[in-house]
Amino acid sequence: MDESEVRVNALELIERSSIAMVGTLGEAGDPQVKAMIRAEHEGLKTIWFSTNTSSEHVGQLEKDPRACVYFAQWAEEPWCGLTLGGRMEVLRDHTSRERLWKDGCEKFYPKGVDDLDYTVLRFTAAWGKYWQFGKKLRFDLSQED
Repeated sequence: MDESEVRVNALELIERSSIAMVGTLGEAGDPQVKAMIRAEHEGLKTIWFSTNTSSEHVGQLEKDPRACVYFAQWAEEPWCGLTLGGRMEVLRDHTSRERLWKDGCEKFYPKGVDDLDYTVLRFTAAWGKYWQFGKKLRFDLSQED
């Protein structure tokens, strides 16, 4: 697999995946992983999530924004995985919240789009590593818009 093929396959994996594993660093620098619903994405570079402001990982990200996001396909072939490493921003502005707000969100955030417990996370990847059938390739995303 060359890098252009890997990038196409990696993007297809993100598009097929509604769930991502998100890794953050805990209080003592220990790794922590949480499954999250991928709300939106902009290519391989930017992944959007929404979550509860009161979640432990929001506080972790405010102290240390380093994070990774992992997508995998196991249910059918080709088995593959994608790790993206970078930084996660915690966003509480109305525009970001409104961007990800969907019908049904009020079930979790009864005060609406400006509910104080509703937070948006925007992940920006600096690098990626894709694997498929024992082949893997790491690629740089830090210079891309």
